[in-house]
Amino acid sequence: METIGKYDVGDVVAYVTYRLGSVGSLKKLMKLLFLIQYETRRLFTPRAVKFLYHGAPVTRAEFFIWSFGPMANEVYDALEDESRFRIEPAEEGPAYTVRYLGDPPKLPPPVAKRADDVLKRYGGYKAWELERKVNQLLGLEPEKKEEYMGYAVDKYLQLEGFRLEIRDLAHGN
Repeated sequence: METIGKYDVGDVVAYVTYRLGSVGSLKKLMKLLFLIQYETRRLFTPRAVKFLYHGAPVTRAEFFIWSFGPMANEVYDALEDESRFRIEPAEEGPAYTVRYLGDPPKLPPPVAKRADDVLKRYGGYKAWELERKVNQLLGLEPEKKEEYMGYAVDKYLQLEGFRLEIRDLAHGN
């Protein structure tokens, strides 16, 4: 039987990294986790969905606006666990490759499905493509990034007129 809601951001990072084999940069990892937690649309009325699992953010992280778009300190904290993750210089450029070192990670099925859906859609993108995509989805032009630097993404969405919906995957939403 599933232990309700018992996983942490490190488990989500492990799952993403394991499913992709490795992640070519910290920026790419951060943007993939953001896309697992948020979905936005800007057709007629700006709208965003924040995914939860048993009342907590699905990635177990809180995202803030930063220089390269949304980031979460909890992800950096999780990567400090050297028994689970190896961070090494990428073959090209200044980036770092993230590798997961453990057994296949387990997430609750609805969380794993959400992650798999995002990885299927965005897993092949390069870090700069994901940065551009996420910033575009949020309407984060350079001036707005500067204006909202350090703001929680939820607060940014509210101030920018997005209709924020909450979907708890534990309840089939």
